[in-house]
Amino acid sequence: MNDETTNGALRVRVLVFSILREKMGCDALTVALDAPATGADLLDRLERDHPALRAFRPVVRLAVNQTYAPETTALAEGDEVALITPVSGG
Repeated sequence: MNDETTNGALRVRVLVFSILREKMGCDALTVALDAPATGADLLDRLERDHPALRAFRPVVRLAVNQTYAPETTALAEGDEVALITPVSGG
């Protein structure tokens, strides 16, 4: 697990799955954000810290506290945010 800290007003736990786990080099991290913050703010921050995420941003879906949520969802202290990419199988 990686911890990324700033002087932000709220902290969220980010779970990373699938190809993003490989590209970002972690399966979970804690991110501090300035409040108020949305899912889009979180993704913007993660893109800055992990440039490999940029290529996947158009297809990444968020789940906030185990419920799919749009990027416009407001985040709160202690939220758990999962980054989910499409899965193909055969």
